[in-house]
Amino acid sequence: MLKKKGASGPGRLSAEAAAAVPDRLMDAAFGLFSRQGYADTSMEEIARAANASTKTIYSRYANKGELLKAVVERLIARNIAEHAAETSPDPTKVEPRHFLVTLGRRILMELNGPAAGLMQLAFSEARRAPELGRMYEDMLLVGQGNFRRPLEAWAAAGLLPKLGDPQRAAALCLSLLTDGARIRVALGVKMSQAEIDDYIPDAVDLFLRGVGYAPR
Repeated sequence: MLKKKGASGPGRLSAEAAAAVPDRLMDAAFGLFSRQGYADTSMEEIARAANASTKTIYSRYANKGELLKAVVERLIARNIAEHAAETSPDPTKVEPRHFLVTLGRRILMELNGPAAGLMQLAFSEARRAPELGRMYEDMLLVGQGNFRRPLEAWAAAGLLPKLGDPQRAAALCLSLLTDGARIRVALGVKMSQAEIDDYIPDAVDLFLRGVGYAPR
């Protein structure tokens, strides 16, 4: 049982310290995965790097795959929160082109920044560690969902008359915006901010023309 705020005693964490433990573990895991690879990193090493015990890490994550999933989910959640802060959590309140350009830039900045190490791991180690392949597929599904929801909302409002199947359209939009960057990151050749800023608006315009969007 966690001690109350302000309490003291050996072997016990304050509520604030206990709440920070998952982030410490995920930060340590992310750093080790990026530096020495996923397959070659043990849970014990992660615990030591986080200045935690093996009991602590296993009390929160049953295995390395669960910890990897938590790392990925945290990256995605932060990315979506930052995008919502830039625009709005309600896509019907944002002009579609602005929404997609802002989201596309945010994703590519993440791919070329914090997520680069995970992307390289997925491409290089998935054969040795199938959970990396599952992580990559899960990332794509979440990403597609983040596009599908606004596309459906705009279609319902009559803004995308040629949308067709929303799931397929979301997959195509994500692919158009991010495939090139993902391949480059996997090869260790990241996109510059200028390249991102130049590419994303053109890709969004191409997609929106395909689904029949005409700004009002």
